[in-house]
Amino acid sequence: MMRLFSALRSPLITGALSASLILGTAVSTFAEPVETTSEMKVTATRTERELSEIPSSLSVVTEEEIIRHGYTSVADILQDVPGVEIYDQSLSGAKRINIRGESGSRVLIMVDGQKITEQKSMDGAPLLIDPNQIERIEVMKGPASVLYGSEAIGGAVNIITKKGGDKPLQASANLTYNSSTDGFQENLALYGGAKGFSYRLNGTRSDQGDRETPSGTLEDSGSETTAGSAFLGYETGKLAMGLNVEGYSSEIESPPTVVDGYPFDLDLPEWSRKKAGVTFDIKELSTAIANIHLDAYTQKTEKEFEQRMLIDMGPMGTYKQALDTYNDQKTYGATAQVDIVPAANHYLIAGYAYTHDSLDAESTLDFDDLGGRILPPPPMGRPGPSTDPVTTTNDANMTTHALFLQDEWLLPSDFILTLGGRQTWVKSELEESNAPKAKIGSTRDSHPVFSGGLTWNGIKGLTLRGNVSQGYRFPGIDKLFIGTNHGGQTTTLANPDLSPETSINYEIGARLDTNTWGMDLTAFYNIADDYIHSTLISGNTYIYNNVDKAETHGVEASINYAIRPLHLTPYLSGAWMKRKFDTEELSTWKTDTPEFSGRFGMRYETNLATRPATVWADLWMRAATESELEQTDEDNPGKTDIKTKGSWQTLNIAFGSEFGKDRQYHVSLNLNNLLDESYQTARNTLEEAGFHAVARVGVSF
Repeated sequence: MMRLFSALRSPLITGALSASLILGTAVSTFAEPVETTSEMKVTATRTERELSEIPSSLSVVTEEEIIRHGYTSVADILQDVPGVEIYDQSLSGAKRINIRGESGSRVLIMVDGQKITEQKSMDGAPLLIDPNQIERIEVMKGPASVLYGSEAIGGAVNIITKKGGDKPLQASANLTYNSSTDGFQENLALYGGAKGFSYRLNGTRSDQGDRETPSGTLEDSGSETTAGSAFLGYETGKLAMGLNVEGYSSEIESPPTVVDGYPFDLDLPEWSRKKAGVTFDIKELSTAIANIHLDAYTQKTEKEFEQRMLIDMGPMGTYKQALDTYNDQKTYGATAQVDIVPAANHYLIAGYAYTHDSLDAESTLDFDDLGGRILPPPPMGRPGPSTDPVTTTNDANMTTHALFLQDEWLLPSDFILTLGGRQTWVKSELEESNAPKAKIGSTRDSHPVFSGGLTWNGIKGLTLRGNVSQGYRFPGIDKLFIGTNHGGQTTTLANPDLSPETSINYEIGARLDTNTWGMDLTAFYNIADDYIHSTLISGNTYIYNNVDKAETHGVEASINYAIRPLHLTPYLSGAWMKRKFDTEELSTWKTDTPEFSGRFGMRYETNLATRPATVWADLWMRAATESELEQTDEDNPGKTDIKTKGSWQTLNIAFGSEFGKDRQYHVSLNLNNLLDESYQTARNTLEEAGFHAVARVGVSF
């Protein structure tokens, strides 16, 4: 109870609560019209389509959901998408996403269709984007390699950003407070549009302190971020062009931990992304050419990564190891696409995609003597001094060319057949390195992937679909040439002879969208081969190899029912999933995957009768069953070790209002983890926040 009063003590939260209660005193007795989700426009097929026409599994998170729940990171926005998990890798400010059991390194992240690549990372591309500039997020589950390339073997996330406005001068301001970190996020935006021109300037600052958990304060778990973006566009009836510049910088702390009985600490003093991109579209050039699209971008990501730990070297003494890593990656990308209508019942897209990543990686390793010896004791030697720092540098690059083709074929009886293919050519090269075991050279690969989907829309509001798609993932530069030394005492060597990972996915589904019912059901089965994993060579030295296979099957569901006379909507979204790993040493279904996970609750929303305002409330439970991870026991050959994380559930409530003539003001209050549950999600290493409040107020004019 004291935690509750403490969370509600903030003036911002108190104000949000008061405004919500005042506005909720009088409600309309009429049901509001609701835009059906099947009419929502999405771009998952690289051209604008209604959601009902998409043959694959797709979830969409809207700007309204982001605003109402006060999300301050992209990862948190995606946590309730069926089949998606969020994990932190001990860095609360640098969460990644997992789709259908596939880790972040197998999920493609895009901003406005342009990739965020990461060639030397703990696990995939970072989510370095300001949530305040997001219009919507499209989550493609299952292989999306045909349209989006190598990194999308497990799925793809396309973040669509806000552009201009409908008046010459508009502005917005938002403030969010999170009591679990005693942190604020402030955002300002200036935007508008007139005579075909549009623009937007956006800036955000976030300062999140240490996380409060049921077990106490999680020391050194804070983060700071700053972000800014600018957009300038011009559009006439048939021509559209845009210029976008983005910057995102973060400083992230990690709570200290213990490895083999000794303290271990890591931090990210900098993880930043800078990007400039252009787009160009010509619409309806002729009756046969529906659209020509060109885009290009340049992007730079920088990361500083620090590790500190103590190492017991027996008679040689105890040493403090410091490993400092700096990665500078530059990316250049371009896409050319033409949409063709060769016949009345065909819509064809054909395109070319280019990406070039250039990586400069530098690591400095230093040992400091803490009173031990680096030589055997006398008479064989004397106590030795600390070692000199050793700096390793690697310069590498990867170039990708791809051709893709997709045909939407309108068939009789309301069927649509979608067939696609992609041919990818990749070259990866280590240009320079002073690492002792580095192999200067290059490796190449070319690989085709295909997909086929069928949808049926014979009944209004109902779509049945089936889809088969192949996935492909070429190894990253770190696994081919550089290797890793995360964790202190273990080293994983690179392997330039690695093969690409491949997969095939089968799924069937149904979407129902009526005046009262909304439903999206998907059943899927995925087989992946040649998974890259580290295998032991000797001692504490490993090497990357193609050794794993994975089999995943499950069902994802999103269901809601509108009780219009009461303005209530009960809903459920979640997934049942099983995942199996096969390696040389082990075959197991215990893969750190909860069998059931999801969210269910009740929403209330209505317009007030006495003033221009909408009030809403949401009561829900978020939950997951236990997860088990079985691995080989390196200290006991032939045996395995099983780690278990218990099931968990949190009770949450949120309420708020959008008010004013144009609904230009909004206020919301989210009370999360009401029962102060202590828990960790499946792949997380950090305890989640206990009971806390998130308040958001904003205005646009």
